[in-house]
Amino acid sequence: MSRRNLTRELAELRQLLLSMSDIVKEQFGDAVEALLTGNMELAEAVIERDNEVDRLELDIDEQCERILALYQPVAVDLRFLIVVVKINTDLERMGDHCRNLARNVKHVRDAPLVMEHTTLPELAKACGNILSEAQRSFLERDHTLAQEVPTFDDRVNELHRQNFNRLVAFCKEHPEHAEPAAHLITASKAIERIGDHAKSIAKCVVFLIEGEDLRHASMQEQDASGDGAS
Repeated sequence: MSRRNLTRELAELRQLLLSMSDIVKEQFGDAVEALLTGNMELAEAVIERDNEVDRLELDIDEQCERILALYQPVAVDLRFLIVVVKINTDLERMGDHCRNLARNVKHVRDAPLVMEHTTLPELAKACGNILSEAQRSFLERDHTLAQEVPTFDDRVNELHRQNFNRLVAFCKEHPEHAEPAAHLITASKAIERIGDHAKSIAKCVVFLIEGEDLRHASMQEQDASGDGAS
């Protein structure tokens, strides 16, 4: 198999992954809009579209397996395939969280008072920013941006904590609204997890460009420190 064929197939694989990323990004935007506006039609569309994400996940995995079998890639090409597999998994899980977001709509659309006690609009905006920047870092192979993206996650985590604390306090004062409040806590957690997966994608981009695995950097530093002391 020629180098030209391998290059072409890797380019096609990259495009598949970008298409999947675009769909997940659209899913997220639609799921958030459905949640904030109570749009059940949009929520159902998000749930249904999850099948499209699942099909793409399988297609990408099969393409990776095919390339490995036919070309036995090494060095940078092998690293690219490893990254594609990891990002593919992150995107599929993000799609699942978008679906779960949409499933909460029917439980909260008639409880606007509860929604007013959350930071969900701010949380969704912060998470959407991480998702966009992670996608851009992969598209442009931007090492600097990829390293910055994980730092944005602190804001997402803080907003999720605020949501949790506010909704728990609200439930204590208004136990009659406990059910929609519980669903909004679930929705907030789903958005926070989407931010985590976007952060993971950015770390994969760093690995792709530099060969440096940032996923468990603190553990690696501890191991290195321990080795040095022994």
